[in-house]
Amino acid sequence: MQKHLKTKNAFKHILYSLLMLICLNTLAQTSSKNLKIVDSLANKMFVDMNNRDYDAILDMMHPKAFNMVPKETLKELFKSTIEGNEEFAIEIPKTIPKYKLSEVFKSEKNNLQYAFVSYNMKMNMTFHKQEFDDESKKMMTNVMKAKEMDVKFITNNSLEIVMNNRVTIILRDDTTKNKWVMVNYDPDSPLFYQIVPEGLLEAAKTYKQDLMSESKKKTETDN
Repeated sequence: MQKHLKTKNAFKHILYSLLMLICLNTLAQTSSKNLKIVDSLANKMFVDMNNRDYDAILDMMHPKAFNMVPKETLKELFKSTIEGNEEFAIEIPKTIPKYKLSEVFKSEKNNLQYAFVSYNMKMNMTFHKQEFDDESKKMMTNVMKAKEMDVKFITNNSLEIVMNNRVTIILRDDTTKNKWVMVNYDPDSPLFYQIVPEGLLEAAKTYKQDLMSESKKKTETDN
């Protein structure tokens, strides 16, 4: 009887272990599937920018953004910024930068899933109505350095900019109707705080700080 009970308990442990392995394998497959989806969306983001496909870019934005600013207004703003206006012109190379993708995280609140995409972006900027002397060049370089932007003046009104450690959040939850959307990490923007769920704000801040710390260590090592 006792031997039979031990055998029965052993069978239960084996069955439980097998069920756990199946469950873990399913979760891993789900996570892998989501990571592939997020990776394809990150790549699409850069392709759409290269193609200047503003409708596609807007279609990937969080729907809450359009509650604050009409879609057509945002489209015109994107267009005038990227293609230039009376004040300045921006030239963004048509390339896909080397980007880093985090794992896909989950939160029970609002069925939230999210991942971070980090990358450096290069651009040239030319001012049409303004030139900079040595003092103003130094001041602008220092100000932009504080915002993780490396600046090199080509002429008195044109400069090369490298925006370091840019972060885009790819997420989906109940508010997006389970559709994957994108939000650029921008703690200086009130819009950012109104769009991103509260729990994700802290996670994004931590990810950004870790990214900056890694970059600092790499710079120190290279030097």
